[in-house]
Amino acid sequence: MKRLLLFLLLPFMLGSCDNDDESRTEIWAIAPEKGVAGIVQGFGHVPAYIVRKGENASWETTAARIEGFTFERGIQTTLRVRIEPIANPPADAPDKRYTMEEQLSRTAAEMPVDPLTLSPECEVLVASERPAGEVSAYWIRDLRYDTPQWEAFPCEIEGFDFTPGHEYRLRIQPVAEYDEETTGLTDDDSWTVKYYVRELLSDEVKESEGLPE
Repeated sequence: MKRLLLFLLLPFMLGSCDNDDESRTEIWAIAPEKGVAGIVQGFGHVPAYIVRKGENASWETTAARIEGFTFERGIQTTLRVRIEPIANPPADAPDKRYTMEEQLSRTAAEMPVDPLTLSPECEVLVASERPAGEVSAYWIRDLRYDTPQWEAFPCEIEGFDFTPGHEYRLRIQPVAEYDEETTGLTDDDSWTVKYYVRELLSDEVKESEGLPE
């Protein structure tokens, strides 16, 4: 009898589980400052919302764009967000659509968490020469991977003194920064990501091998 009851209840139990293939709504708190999130392809980061998805959840960053929502620095906002799957998205595109269904609260607030605690520190190898014609770019290898390839990195690294003919191993950290001088831009567009040296791990005089031509 117990087995029969379990069999009859099984479809309802399975139906109650979260399913990423179905649309749903969640309550998100959006922090009053931004953090960073990694891009899908290659090495790089973008300004990102710092969110808490539920009262008991931890704060995290998300690169999701929320349709209908306008971020304002210094304001913590609570939203009801509809999340809908996108069928067959391109490889470098999001697989979900996020839409603000309702703004539940909006208050001036201090940051509930230090954004730097949510920003990853990354180890990279910096080649002994820069890409041709690119004054503020480097060839780097992302050392999170077993067989990293050289890729062009088009950002300056704050606190890094590059000397041609030296190959460096660095620990760097991306940081989202607000530009107080921007005018005529939305609050979203006033944020940029800068990279800072956190540790110089090695500095070797050598010509880097295998650089793209």
